[in-house]
Amino acid sequence: MKIAEVVLNIPIDKTFYYEVPEKLDVKPFLRVNVSFSNKKMIGFILKVLDESELEGKLNFELKSILGLVDNTPVVTKNLLELANWMSTTYLCSFGEALFSFLPIESKGKKFVYNFTTRKDGFKKLTPEQYQAYKIIERSIIKNRSDAFLLYGVTGSGKTEVYKYLVKSALSLGKSVIILVPEISLTPQNLERFYECFGNRVALYHSKMSKRERFYEWMRVFNNEAQIVIGPRSAVFLPTQNLGLIIIDEEHDNSYKSGNSPRYHARDIARYRCLKENATIVFGSATPLIETFYNALRKKFTLLELKNRYSVKLPSVEIIDLKNETYKKSGLLSSKLMENMLFTLQKGKQVLLFLNRRGFAPVLICEKCGYVFECHQCNVSMTFHKKEKRLVCHHCGEKKEVPLKCPSCRSIELKEIGSGTERLEEIIKNLFLNYRVERMDLDTTRGKNSYFEILKKIKRHEVDIVVGTQMIAKGHDISGIELVGVIMPDIMLNIPDFRASERTFSIITQVIGRAGRKDTPGKAFIQTFAAEHYAIKFAAKQDYKNFFLQELKRRKEFNYPPFVKIGRLVIRGIKKDKVEDFCEELGVFLKEEKKNIKDCEILGPVSCPLEKLKNNYRYHIIIKSQNLKNIREEIKKVITFFNASKYKNHIYLEIDIEPLSLI
Repeated sequence: MKIAEVVLNIPIDKTFYYEVPEKLDVKPFLRVNVSFSNKKMIGFILKVLDESELEGKLNFELKSILGLVDNTPVVTKNLLELANWMSTTYLCSFGEALFSFLPIESKGKKFVYNFTTRKDGFKKLTPEQYQAYKIIERSIIKNRSDAFLLYGVTGSGKTEVYKYLVKSALSLGKSVIILVPEISLTPQNLERFYECFGNRVALYHSKMSKRERFYEWMRVFNNEAQIVIGPRSAVFLPTQNLGLIIIDEEHDNSYKSGNSPRYHARDIARYRCLKENATIVFGSATPLIETFYNALRKKFTLLELKNRYSVKLPSVEIIDLKNETYKKSGLLSSKLMENMLFTLQKGKQVLLFLNRRGFAPVLICEKCGYVFECHQCNVSMTFHKKEKRLVCHHCGEKKEVPLKCPSCRSIELKEIGSGTERLEEIIKNLFLNYRVERMDLDTTRGKNSYFEILKKIKRHEVDIVVGTQMIAKGHDISGIELVGVIMPDIMLNIPDFRASERTFSIITQVIGRAGRKDTPGKAFIQTFAAEHYAIKFAAKQDYKNFFLQELKRRKEFNYPPFVKIGRLVIRGIKKDKVEDFCEELGVFLKEEKKNIKDCEILGPVSCPLEKLKNNYRYHIIIKSQNLKNIREEIKKVITFFNASKYKNHIYLEIDIEPLSLI
């Protein structure tokens, strides 16, 4: 009798044995259907053994495999080793790690590319682009797992360098993975590379159907495609003879997974490159503080593109709202409106960035002060005027807007603050003869709605674009000459140690949308925090001085890059259970702190966002110079938790090197 050793997608770090029916031709690395805990699940075969090899180890009756999902393997040995590394690194089970990237489908559906190839897809590189390209190319040729930071101002032509690097890797029989931060940027990048490399390009992202994704996965597995383009999940595709991984806009938060295992695509890519002798390139105009710090310490090779590819950086002016009256629009300064009108009269486009969607972030009763809050998250619900609804942007809960205050029955309800929906309404009322389009999560929910809006903007069927951060990233829209940044204070005031860095980065990115091709652009930043260093240095597009200022602050408060951080979130539906467990855990940790020297343990205390999706949340922050120390302390907390009476009422979220502490 044959027996299969199977791993399942459960948070238990062990494998299970199943009897192999005689009619099934099973082999390692196949997915199978099995019964587990009276449920049908997909398992993954690690080994196929003879019954004699397990003699004396099995003292119970085995269940049989129900059927095959695959006829041929769908992963490589390298990916199995990666899953094992993820399990150790992120403190999850091997099954959770493996199934976080295994394809779901078993049948493919061809994905249709609506692009054509071009013979002139490559532009001549500038001297500094060529120098960066040749330095990285040497590493690819010599099969070295070197890491490079390609730091270049917005519009410096990093993509052109990428294309030449891909060409070099392909000529050596190697494959390439190109990661982009947003699904919305994937088609744009796909077009750029498809016109040069045709069907050798594969696309992979969550907006594709499961069958389309499986089709692309198998094209890569069978070496029919040697270039993979997509967001963070694309880093797992089973490439043959990997030679290069490019992480574009490497600073972006979307490379970090929000679910277990909470991996960062940067770390997965680095691991793959080290194991497979491939070169890695991080590209950004605003690198993560840790990335630039590591480059200065020679952990990465720093390569700079100091000049914009085709035009100078835009001129930028900060408008201090403390000295400004803007009653006419309620949101826009007179100087910004004057420049908008001047730009529009020239036939050019305007982009207005406000990183808050909805009509107003707060609906309040003017008589008694009642604020409409989400009962699942204890935060104010955002008023959406078009839908006539209140929406929680954390859990998605929706409510009809009542006619009266539920507390005092007054009808005097007022919207406080502004979002993109209100800004859109203001613009339409002020600029009656111009076409306005809003681009945020609410207007781009449809499968192709984002790309349809983007096409309209690029065809100049839109005069004024209003949007959130999705309009700030990487889009080359030649007609945009003026950018207005509205209230970046919203981002600065988030209670998180990365708030300044994110604010600087997003302002720099959105300002970079102004002025392309042959026309220099102009930008205005409207803010009450005109003296904040993140605002001032973003206006000057001065990353290096921002980096130095931010580094001082990080050192003062002992944050990365000077320490590593681990975070444990303790959450549960019953507040008293969470609080009681945290009280007991606090006593345990107080004793634990007496015995440790290499870690700083903070908490447990309530999270800044204390209630989220009907869960009450507390967290522990662990700081150390060494991630190994952090993992050891987390393991002790897990052991304490598993031995407690609360384990069926509470859930622990483990986050190694979190990007947010909210």
